[in-house]
Amino acid sequence: MGEQEKYKRMLKQLIDETESHQIKSAEELIQKLVKELSNNQSLSGNTQV
Repeated sequence: MGEQEKYKRMLKQLIDETESHQIKSAEELIQKLVKELSNNQSLSGNTQV
């Protein structure tokens, strides 16, 4: 699976959670996005400190 497809799947999941009110605030959305991106560091192939 390509990198673009992984990002697409991740964003779709976050959008679905937002629409179903599992994510209730922008802060919670950002925290989940950061967590997902951190768990998938191989997506970018680039780690920053």
